[in-house]
Amino acid sequence: MNGIAADRPGRFSDGRSAAVRKVVVRVLATGLEIRGADGFLIAVWKTGDLIADGTWAEKRGVRLRCASEPDARLAIEDAYVIRDVLPQPPAAPRRKRHALVLACLLGAGVLAGLMLGLAPGSRLLAHLVPVGLERQWGQSIATGLEGQMKACEGRDGLRVLDALARRLAEPLPAERRQVSIHVLRSKDINALALPGGEIILFSGLLAKAEGPDELAGVLAHELTHIGQRHVTAAMIRALGVGVFATMITGDASGLVASGLGAALAGAYSREDESAADMGALSLLEAAGIGSEGLAQFFRRLEIMEGQQGQLLAWLGTHPESGSRAAAVEARRRPEPHLPALSDADWQAVKRVCSKPKP
Repeated sequence: MNGIAADRPGRFSDGRSAAVRKVVVRVLATGLEIRGADGFLIAVWKTGDLIADGTWAEKRGVRLRCASEPDARLAIEDAYVIRDVLPQPPAAPRRKRHALVLACLLGAGVLAGLMLGLAPGSRLLAHLVPVGLERQWGQSIATGLEGQMKACEGRDGLRVLDALARRLAEPLPAERRQVSIHVLRSKDINALALPGGEIILFSGLLAKAEGPDELAGVLAHELTHIGQRHVTAAMIRALGVGVFATMITGDASGLVASGLGAALAGAYSREDESAADMGALSLLEAAGIGSEGLAQFFRRLEIMEGQQGQLLAWLGTHPESGSRAAAVEARRRPEPHLPALSDADWQAVKRVCSKPKP
């Protein structure tokens, strides 16, 4: 791979969850360096471990796997040249091939066992983290993200968002009702829950939402993640139990500096996502807000998901929009509800990222 030095955009899945992350791939003489959009190093794949996994036709790219991380997948845009320089291992004797297959199967079994044990264990550990430290960690991550991205500062809109979040959070345990909303400038249609009650909304989400009930449904979903401590459990699964010790000691500075917040949503399990959807319905009902908006939001995401070449951040971290819309519709009650926000408050939210007039 000598002589190839360009950075190329791509998509990366670690195989432990359904998340697909935007990454930047740097081609080195020794292999591939994979970094998140925030610059945080995710993985280094050696040249000898690379395995061709087909092409990415719509992006004129290639798909790769790695022998050292058999569950992970990487797709690189505009990278046919990488396909041409992939190592071609010599044909191994049949006996060696059988041994290699057996070793891979055993390794996969061990990894599966570890992951099955880590999932319930992470939920138990999450509930042992002191609330104060969890809140401090979430605030630090939010501050770090605001330093990396431009924050929207429309006071009226932020006031409305905070009030709506507090209204939806009322049924949560008392220590989980302290919620703060941050809006960051980004075209991504995404929302992000942080430990301790911090919620990040991207301006792309506010731009695409067609009414306040859609936004209320998204907030209720993220609040359920916070209320059930999915966020902390996801981080323990994603980074290992070492993060638990870090949070207990309160020294999260290294994690914050790494831009960890940008990857939080991608570590949820399918069980977490289903629970968050059902929890959102309960929070909406308690607040007197209908669930039609959440179902409509999922339906529109399903349509956008099918459009060629369009990849939404929400769809990368919250998959299967169509089935989720159907699940919400099946639980929908016919009783009429008032909109989540008045017209004036909704317009204030839509203007939250507008520059103030001089």
